[in-house]
Amino acid sequence: MPRQADPSNETGRRATERWRAGLRTAAVPEACHVDTAIAAAVSVYLARVQESGEDVPPPIKSVIADALRILESRGYDAAGAKRKAMGRLLYRRDRERLRKSVEKPPCGRSL
Repeated sequence: MPRQADPSNETGRRATERWRAGLRTAAVPEACHVDTAIAAAVSVYLARVQESGEDVPPPIKSVIADALRILESRGYDAAGAKRKAMGRLLYRRDRERLRKSVEKPPCGRSL
């Protein structure tokens, strides 16, 4: 849910709007969009692993465990955080659409 605009910060708010508009024009994602895409990619990977019947590799288990520890360190209930994280990773409604989007030919860029 968006925050209420603070009238005393109107200059900063407008600057942020201009910055975001510049990112959109240049087709550059904000950090939150990158974070979401990484979480979605992990979900797609886990779907592949589930289908193959293989075990989740230790590095992926470690990443998920670290994410849960980060949430807990930020004050979230451990059980609730795990339940929500597993739901987001294993039971996404858009999982099939995501899988199709990653099956497209690579964009020609490497890490």
